Amino acid sequence: MGTAGPIAGVGTSEATHALPARARQRKPPIPLRQLHRMWRRTLDEIEIVRVALPVRRLPAGLGGVVACQISDFHVDRDEDLHRLEQAVRTINRQRPDLVFLTGDYFSGPDTMRRYLGGFRRALSDLNPTTGVFAIAGNHDHWSSFGLISEALSRAGARVLANESVRLSLRGEGIVVVGIDDLWSRRAEPAKAFRAVEPQDCTIVLAHNPDTALYASHLDPGVMLSGHTHGGVVRIPFYGSLIKSMLRIGKQFCAGLNRYGDFYIYTNRGLGTFWLRIRINCRPEISRFHLVTLTEEAIAQAPARRRRGRRQRQHRA
Repeated sequence: MGTAGPIAGVGTSEATHALPARARQRKPPIPLRQLHRMWRRTLDEIEIVRVALPVRRLPAGLGGVVACQISDFHVDRDEDLHRLEQAVRTINRQRPDLVFLTGDYFSGPDTMRRYLGGFRRALSDLNPTTGVFAIAGNHDHWSSFGLISEALSRAGARVLANESVRLSLRGEGIVVVGIDDLWSRRAEPAKAFRAVEPQDCTIVLAHNPDTALYASHLDPGVMLSGHTHGGVVRIPFYGSLIKSMLRIGKQFCAGLNRYGDFYIYTNRGLGTFWLRIRINCRPEISRFHLVTLTEEAIAQAPARRRRGRRQRQHRA
């Protein structure tokens, strides 16, 4: 569903393995082993996608800042927790300034209760130089985000629910804005931006990319999302075979895409939900280095046309 982004050469990738020892020991019948290896590879080989992330109004001193994003863990089995632990180790090797967690940490209350402790311990090992910031996804509210939020906080993450935090980084200011989940009807973009000044540079965390429909008038610097799992089944040059769940457009299901005069990056997530399958859509760690999005670049690059204000307000 869309390419890695409309800017040529914006992303590169590498893989890291996250296959649990227990999973390696269970071998299928010989005729099925090749198929089984391919299936496990798509679930367990985490891809590090390196992206030059264009941010509006980015101060010159913040060019090159490194940030990492992971999303949609769906920690429902031992192998999912192992994959998260591997992702944390891989992120630490990137030596990021910032780490962003964009929701759907579990699929439901039963698995949340079983794995909440391991989840907290895994995330407590993250060690960016500036901080870890987290928001909720729809599954988190369908589980118990009160408990999840407490675990995130104990792990050292700053949880943002329709609020913002102002950071000083390399002597410059930047604001991280966290918008609560759209599908669970908790998203309040105006409240999240309440303390943001017009001249501020913002990095907006919103689990669902469709949140841009209701936040674009607030002039985000860039938006980081998840939710879609990258479309799950992806065909080269075409994208996902699964009908898009997004009203904003199927191209926003994965990677870097421009919406109006800012960019949205959609992470493919670490885990799976319902069907344990991924085809050409491996789990992802996004490794960003921040770059300034200039007015000239906004004017020159093609973009999806924004919906009319009247239509957007009606749908909201």
